[in-house]
Amino acid sequence: MRQHARIGRRLWAVPIALALVLAACQSGDDDAELGTPDLEGQVEEDDDEDADDDAPDDATEADGEELVIGRISALEGAFAAGAEDGERGVQMVLEEFGHEVAGRPIRTIVESSDTTPETATDRARKLVEQDGVHVIHGPLSGAEGVALASYAHDTPHLTIVDAASGATPTTLENPASNYFRWHSEGAMWTAPLGPYAIEELGYERVSTLAEDYAFPHAQVGGFLEGFCAAGGDLASTHWVPLGESDYSSVIASIPDDIDAMFVSLGGSDAVDFLSQAIDFGLDVPILGGSILVGADVLESEGQIRESALGIVSSTVYPPATADVYEWQDFIARYRDMFGDEGFETPSNFAILYYNSFKSLLLGIEEAGGVVEEDDGESLRAAMEGLSWDSPIGPLSLNENRQAETDVFVFEVIEGDDGELTTELREVGEQVPQPGTPWERLDACP
Repeated sequence: MRQHARIGRRLWAVPIALALVLAACQSGDDDAELGTPDLEGQVEEDDDEDADDDAPDDATEADGEELVIGRISALEGAFAAGAEDGERGVQMVLEEFGHEVAGRPIRTIVESSDTTPETATDRARKLVEQDGVHVIHGPLSGAEGVALASYAHDTPHLTIVDAASGATPTTLENPASNYFRWHSEGAMWTAPLGPYAIEELGYERVSTLAEDYAFPHAQVGGFLEGFCAAGGDLASTHWVPLGESDYSSVIASIPDDIDAMFVSLGGSDAVDFLSQAIDFGLDVPILGGSILVGADVLESEGQIRESALGIVSSTVYPPATADVYEWQDFIARYRDMFGDEGFETPSNFAILYYNSFKSLLLGIEEAGGVVEEDDGESLRAAMEGLSWDSPIGPLSLNENRQAETDVFVFEVIEGDDGELTTELREVGEQVPQPGTPWERLDACP
């Protein structure tokens, strides 16, 4: 039986040493039973010449030169539903700003990616070389972020604001001065969960299961660093490609003598695993990576209820029921704007896209709308000094242009309406950026 600990706060005072390397990343299974709300008409595609005709009137009231922002979003593959929810976050920001910033009407050119670094880089080149953009918002996935951070070194006039990617090297290994990440990253998101599993849940021996690419490498590293330091033991590790749909052999190979299983899967992979876990005999508690039980998974059509109920996880945004910062106000605005078209609770992609895109517009506003004239120097200087109170807590950047944020430990519970929801267990305050990236871990560090 799972233990229910009090809601606590854990202050992170010293950096956590973590590391990872980029591994091959492939697109996911498009046929998985993942809820994908329709966003037709909300995302402005670059090949739709009439898209501006449907924009609100205030989108054309600004009398300055049009500001074109390139955007890269993983609308194909395993994270398509999450990316579509991220687009809702962007729409919320545009609505707040009246579709203009610093007197300049905003037009976005959206390029769809499939989570692979090659596609993300190709889309970025197209936006820069063909569309002439000076600012890119994106990408979503970890391997994409590492690739675009490398591309940023080759395009010094370009400013890239990360949308939601969470690989550690992106802002840690030779960070580009024109690449900004306004959310914490994957290793930081699971850092509080390791000590929590030992101290509050009493789990001393675990196995891990994760996709074999940059972001889950960070997730496993962040979890194991704290778990093993607190005295935990790692029984086995299991790695699968992104887009894996059959977990029978993995589940069959999990040792019998473990207290829990740490699982870092997302999107359709998470739905497939949770749908199969009970059928294939997984009978140990699950500790979740940061996107294992996000809104896009909990509200999917997969048969996941029995597996998901009671999962303890940690991530960058508060659980649905937490009344912290301006989170409940954000949820209310999201529901009011999208209704049944969106999820019952915004996903991590919605809030991360929202925070990152709003940070970009606040920076442009602070720079007085100057973007192209000085190759982004004014914009980058403005963002380096920017701080603001987001719906999930205060945001500012460290010397690597990387945010360090609160991280929320939560549990999946049954709500009053009988539906699955999430409840806060502990807050890790201002978790610091790790000092060293891990490679793929197959033993305690």
